[in-house]
Amino acid sequence: MLPSINILPWREQRREAHRQRFFQSVVLSLVVAFGLQFALGRYAEQQQRQQQTRLDYLNQQIVKVDKRIAAMKVSEKEHQALLTRLEVVETLQRQRNKTTDFMNLMPTLIPEGVYVDKIKMNGVLVEVTGISDSTARLATMLDSLEKSPQLNNVEMHSIVHDKPRFGKKYQTFKVSFELAQDADTASVLPRFHAEEVRRYG
Repeated sequence: MLPSINILPWREQRREAHRQRFFQSVVLSLVVAFGLQFALGRYAEQQQRQQQTRLDYLNQQIVKVDKRIAAMKVSEKEHQALLTRLEVVETLQRQRNKTTDFMNLMPTLIPEGVYVDKIKMNGVLVEVTGISDSTARLATMLDSLEKSPQLNNVEMHSIVHDKPRFGKKYQTFKVSFELAQDADTASVLPRFHAEEVRRYG
């Protein structure tokens, strides 16, 4: 049997070199692929960390803004409560001034011979009860009340004759009216006029 003799050894050498280059290419490709994957992973991680940092910053700013909004709401409520209190104080002051003005006005509207027993005020509504020594004096009072620009809706509710008081007979009366909101507002004529009062005389 003849021995196997390779008369072309360069072909085997080339095939071996080609096989080595192929393996080297595969290994190099794997290394490059692994490197790229590692680099992309690191980049994605870095981007995620940056995004998380931005989100954390935004959340912190949102918390700060929410606290400011809550503080502003509290301040707004306190401001509104203060305005309400100021409005109440101003209303009370106006009522006090109106009451003072009314008490200063009453002596100019009540003629001699008419005596006031009670004055009842409910806001702008005023009820006056008292006595008079004659119907004519009540008519004079009613006329003064009607003509006053500071009073509206004057109404005589009752006149009762011959009521004994202090050893004499008087006429008791009850009249109501409203304090005018504006001094320039014209007074409304009463339902019970002075001429009707005179009929009781």
